[in-house]
Order: sequence, then C-alpha cells, then structure tokens
Amino acid sequence: MKVKNQLLGLILFAVLGMISFTSCEKEDGDGQGEDNSTSKYLVIASSGENDYLVTGDAIGTDYIFDATSASALQSVGNSFWTFIDDKVAYGFLYNQTAAGTTGSYVLNENGEVEQRNEIGLEVSIHTKGVVNGKLVVAYSDRLRDVTVANKAYFYEIDPETDISEAYTVVTNDLLEVGEAGYLTDIAEYEGYMIAGARSISSSNFSSDYFNITYVVVFNSDYTVKQVIKDEGRTGFVAGQKYSQGLTGLEVVESGDLYVFSSGQTNYVVADETIIPSGILKINAGEFEFDKDYFFNITEASGGYNLFRSYYMGGSTFILSMYPGIGSNATFGVNADRFAVVDVAAKTFNWVSGFAVASGIEDDPFLVGEPFVDSSKNQLIVPVVTSDNDNYLYTINPTNYSASKQSEVIAEGVSALGILTYQE
Repeated sequence: MKVKNQLLGLILFAVLGMISFTSCEKEDGDGQGEDNSTSKYLVIASSGENDYLVTGDAIGTDYIFDATSASALQSVGNSFWTFIDDKVAYGFLYNQTAAGTTGSYVLNENGEVEQRNEIGLEVSIHTKGVVNGKLVVAYSDRLRDVTVANKAYFYEIDPETDISEAYTVVTNDLLEVGEAGYLTDIAEYEGYMIAGARSISSSNFSSDYFNITYVVVFNSDYTVKQVIKDEGRTGFVAGQKYSQGLTGLEVVESGDLYVFSSGQTNYVVADETIIPSGILKINAGEFEFDKDYFFNITEASGGYNLFRSYYMGGSTFILSMYPGIGSNATFGVNADRFAVVDVAAKTFNWVSGFAVASGIEDDPFLVGEPFVDSSKNQLIVPVVTSDNDNYLYTINPTNYSASKQSEVIAEGVSALGILTYQE
C-alpha cells in the first residue's frame, strides 16, 4: 500500500507540474513573462499640464496604451519619474520654486496602479540614485549671491514606507577653491554613496574646470570622505538637460565602476573649450581613476556626444547620443540616436531602425526616459514622432537594432517601467 500511495503521489505531482507549466506558457505568450494579475508595464503619458499613468500587460505592435481611458490614473503636473525594483514608482515635480506634491505609486492586488502616499520635499529634484536599498534624491544650489553658502540637499527615502530623512552638505569649495559643487548623478560603490559632480561659479553657471571629472565619495552620515579627480581627458559626470543629470555612474557585474561624461561645457564658452564625450573607469575596490583606461566616445562615434547610459549586463551599455561640436552641440535636447558599446572591448555600434525626426525647426520629435527591461534584454524607449504620434520602441543590444512596438494614445509619453504587486 505504501508503494502504491507513493506512485499515486508521483503521478499527481507530475500532472500538477504539467498544468503549472502550461499556465506559465500561456502567461509568457503575452510578452510580459509574469502573472498578469500581479505585474504590469506602467507607461507615463501626458496631456496638458498633467501626467497619466496607464498600465498594460505587454509591449508589442498589437498592444495599445490609452491615456484617455477611464482606467488611466491622473497625476497632477509633469513629473520626473523613477522606478525602484519594480515595487514603486515616484513622480517628482521638477523645476518648481517649491517642490510641490511628490507621489509614490504602486500596483494593487487587482493589477491597477494607485497612489500610495504624498511626500513633502522642500526642494525640486535634479538627480537621484539607489544606495543601500534607499532612494536618494538631491538638489544643488546655484545661488547668484556669492555671500550665501551654496548647499546640496539630500533626501533618503525608504521605498517600503516612503519615510524620508533630510541631509545638507555645503558645496562651496567642495571641488575647487572659489567654486561650488553641483551634483549630476548618484550611485552606490563599495558600500558608499558616490556622486558625480561639476564645479561651477554659481553666479553665472560657468567654470574654470570644465575638463575635470569629479566623483565625490560620502560617508554614511553624508560627510565627504574624499573627492576622486581626473583632469584633461573628458568633463563632468553624466550629461545635463534642464539641470537634470543622470546615468553617469554605473557599476558592472565585475564590480568595476564606469564613469560617463558628455563633455559638456556651457553655451558661452562652447567654441573656446572643446571637450570630448568619454568613459573613464575605476577598478573594483579602488578609489582612483584607472590612468590606462579612456574610451573616447566622440571619436568612436564620428563627432557625436553621449547623453545617457543604460546598463544591459556584462560590459554592454546602450548610449543615447546627440550631435554637434562646440556651440553646434545640442546639449541633449535632441538626443535621438542610440548606440551599443562594450566598455571592456571599447567597441561602438550605431543602432538601426530607430525613429527619425523630420528636422524642421518646430519639430515636436521627442525621446522620453528609456527603461531597461532586463528580463528580455531590451531597452524600451518612448518616442513622440514628428507627426505627434506616440510609440514605444525596443532596442536589442545583441544585433544593434530597434523596432516600433506599442502605440500610446496621449499628447505625449515621457517614461515607463514595470510595477509588481507586493503582498
């Protein structure tokens, strides 16, 4: 009897396994690869002065995200969005005198997006990063009154509770005597919070140090541990557009830290000071730049500048690029070309098949904030085309190609990510 019961148990286990496998196959066929009741793509669309949050099961040519539908959730204002571990999306009102309402958004048990909390921040947000499981957002002063100390304001937000702690750092003489430090990116490296920064004369946002790359290492109490500098090869970390700086510090699977710079200056001295876009490296466990490593992206691309970097695993990145040298550089305003680079091998390949702007002066063509869909090894990029249509494009880093996927019905589309219901 015991043997018979064991045999029946094994048969039942096999049948249940076949049922479970069949169920997973059906779920994988929709393009999401997860249970649709608990995980959704979230597209941030816009209409007028508001954002609209639209959920969907898949990204594909036969799937539309409709911001005019009754299920779309309105978020007041056009925000700066970030996703944390597929658990929560944060929308920060950007470029406001007062920061206004910051909202956290999650997926509920019915697969619908809903606002979880409002978070009171006293400043706007210029950059952000995840450090030790916390979302750290920051704002840097650029006060024209030279008698008042410039400061950097940090908020450390717990993504589970939305509870935030504030920290302040004086940035006068942080990088160079007589100039202030202005933060451009935040990341975690070797257990420390690090920040990309640029040195500025706050009275006019210029500098005598455009060709120096700075990485600031912070202690856990937000005091400065050290400043890592590299002079003469490229410029400040990341690329800025409308004061925002992002994706300039990336730790890869080997533990090495790659540091990306657009080589920006400012429009006033753009023709006098030409700095190439480039990638520097800090080897795992070290706190100085590798003097033997420099990847000149302007040279490799034939005269373009890198704007943002998106890590795809291994030593592969997808870069968004913008054209022009000196005063002809667009400083990220039309970063509408993409390239795949291997930072270890120093290879550069343009992406084909991406949307192209028609090029007229009042062209509405706009590229939003991409999302790294790691489970499918693709970068998803929101695009407003020259015809004012909105689409999501996917970029495959293996064959350097892009393809048009879902349409978004809205006036604009700015960002996207994935949210998963947390029990």
